[in-house]
Amino acid sequence: MGGTWSGERSWKKPTVEECLAIDAVDLRRWNILAPSGGERSGAFTWGRNGEGKPESTVSYILSIGPRSGALRLQYSLKEAGERFDYSVRLVTTTCHLGGVRWWLTCPLVRESVACARRVRKLYLRGRYFGCRHCHELAYRSSQESDSRVYALLRSSLDRLGDPRSMSLPQLGLALKALKLREKRLDRITRRPSRSRCQRQANGDTNKC
Repeated sequence: MGGTWSGERSWKKPTVEECLAIDAVDLRRWNILAPSGGERSGAFTWGRNGEGKPESTVSYILSIGPRSGALRLQYSLKEAGERFDYSVRLVTTTCHLGGVRWWLTCPLVRESVACARRVRKLYLRGRYFGCRHCHELAYRSSQESDSRVYALLRSSLDRLGDPRSMSLPQLGLALKALKLREKRLDRITRRPSRSRCQRQANGDTNKC
């Protein structure tokens, strides 16, 4: 049993925190994106909590120019028994104060349409690295917030008490719950009634 500020949703999306990630900011910080006029190679490694022997390794071959490049990823998945070898485009945008900002381009294709979205991070979920949107990933913090918002909706919002006695996080959650309830009520009021749809089916000019 939980209180007013607790609760869990019955279904949750996978989160970015559960996935291996390649971050363009890290590549810049490690000086990997400095133009070299040739190819360079190396490997990304991930360990449990950042410690101990690496548990996951992805090899890369990088070709980089002043404003664009290609990051070739090579890795194997034991579960699938497959080896993967594909490239991710690197592009830049101009910063307001000079210089450029590097982006990774999502290599995934959904429903025969290439994503090609410019993103800071690519996440490994399933077999390929891709953007958060293609993999339908959420942030853990947003899910924790959502679970409490839905718990508020399941309880009576009138029982929250005096807003002046709430902390700032509690006020924020209460506001989100009120907005979500308002959206739900708005959808209900806009939903066509059965009688109106029946009149339209019988040839009435009224629209649903």
